[in-house]
Amino acid sequence: MRDAVAEGARVHPARLALDDGGAGYSWRDLDAAADRLARRLAELGVRAGEAVGMLAATGPEAVMAMYAVPRAGAALAPLNPTLARRELRDSLAVVRPAVVLCDAAHVEVARRVLGDEVAENEVAENEAAGKEAGKAPPRLAVLAAGVSAREVRVFAPGEGARSPGRSVPAGIRRAAASGAPLAGVGPDAVVALLRTSGTGGEARAVALTRRNFDASARAVGRRLDLHPDDAWYASLSLAHIGGMALVHRALAAGSRVVVRGAYRREVLVELIEAGRITHVSLVPTMLGRLLDAGLPRPIPASLRCVLVGGTGAPPPLVERALAAGLPVALTYGMTEACSQVASAPPALVRAKPGTAGPPLDGAELRIAPDGEIEVCGEMVARAYHPGDRAEAGVVGEKPMTGRDGWYCTGDLGRLDSDCHLCVAGRKSHRIVSGGVNVEPAEVERVFAAHPGVAEAAVVGLPDPEWGERVAAGVVPARGCDLRVDALLAHCREGLGPAARPGTLVVLDALPRNPNGKVDRARLAALLQGSGRSGDVVA
Repeated sequence: MRDAVAEGARVHPARLALDDGGAGYSWRDLDAAADRLARRLAELGVRAGEAVGMLAATGPEAVMAMYAVPRAGAALAPLNPTLARRELRDSLAVVRPAVVLCDAAHVEVARRVLGDEVAENEVAENEAAGKEAGKAPPRLAVLAAGVSAREVRVFAPGEGARSPGRSVPAGIRRAAASGAPLAGVGPDAVVALLRTSGTGGEARAVALTRRNFDASARAVGRRLDLHPDDAWYASLSLAHIGGMALVHRALAAGSRVVVRGAYRREVLVELIEAGRITHVSLVPTMLGRLLDAGLPRPIPASLRCVLVGGTGAPPPLVERALAAGLPVALTYGMTEACSQVASAPPALVRAKPGTAGPPLDGAELRIAPDGEIEVCGEMVARAYHPGDRAEAGVVGEKPMTGRDGWYCTGDLGRLDSDCHLCVAGRKSHRIVSGGVNVEPAEVERVFAAHPGVAEAAVVGLPDPEWGERVAAGVVPARGCDLRVDALLAHCREGLGPAARPGTLVVLDALPRNPNGKVDRARLAALLQGSGRSGDVVA
């Protein structure tokens, strides 16, 4: 992405760029720390076109890594620390990072996940029986508190339980003197790999370029009237496109980014009351809980925008937020479009309930004959990551858009007489729970791994708090006395919070249509009637 940090350090070096609740970081300090971290990555052997994973809360370390990794010529692949170990391992398998960065709070999580990969590689080598061994597992680098980048450490994953970390071995020091030029990236180089899933449940990562991020930042900054005096609270994980895009759009506009680690509702209320933020991004679940907890009355005029996205916000929720005096903006977007493609600023949300607003500058929308929303523009990614490290870059092996350059979103909608977008729903069976995409196929695979399960099918059901909740119908293996509590315990081992079923029913058989396929509409109706927990249903 455009190196907004380097530009800010040149234009207004002493101004505050990153508010972490303490002394903060000036633009000059932020630029210097990103530069030091980039050089340490080069010392660790990171090469142009490779991926660098990251397990970290939304704090100074994560923000600095966003700009340090592209300076080293690589692409940042943030991983969500709340995912189950299996999901983290799947994410690593997709992006195959050379190094995984983590903050101090997630060292043990990273050690466990990388330790699993070491064990799997050893098994694969034994089974290969003399064939060429797979690539070495990534090294783990620990970002020291304060991310001075002078204390980045690295150790082999298998040594984590016995050693608190070692200094970098001389054999992987590749950087020249500290003043040597860094690799850097061009406008069409990939700077971020964000994991998502296709409609078939295949884990993959969207390859986002500098051009994608810059086009998105310009367009959203104009739509939401973002200024250098503004301050945006980084409330979303950088493993989510909403979290990474908001950091870059704020810094690209010269605004401050406010970080306080993982999102906490009470922290947001304090920031609003103190007048320390002008903008915040929330998914509908976060907005609902914020309203339930109570807000200062009246809302300080310093808060100019509460951007709600991630999934369709229920109209009653938006009405509650407006009645509470919140300046709600609504947006429609996706990872493949580097966050937003249409947005309605607060004034439009009040004037025209239900609209997602007009397309952003530089984004084009069209509605296919079957009602599917299709998008194109500079913010739309060209390809998915091919799933393997590439010397010359990571774009090109798995094109994302069609032959005419339009991306088919899988969502249904219409454009009204003002060319404003109204989103009607999704074509696919994808579930969006609390702003997190959940693919039924991924949940079904976890059920299939249970020895007592013969088959399972998963659908999304409406939920007043999460937008949708995961609901599962499970058929036990012959002769197996399968219990709901045992299945839920199995899900906790293999699925992150958003993907765990809120409704689970043990069935004698799955409903099917005349073609033998699972009738998901009938299954949803059956599960809807069971409530939030279930017993055996014939």
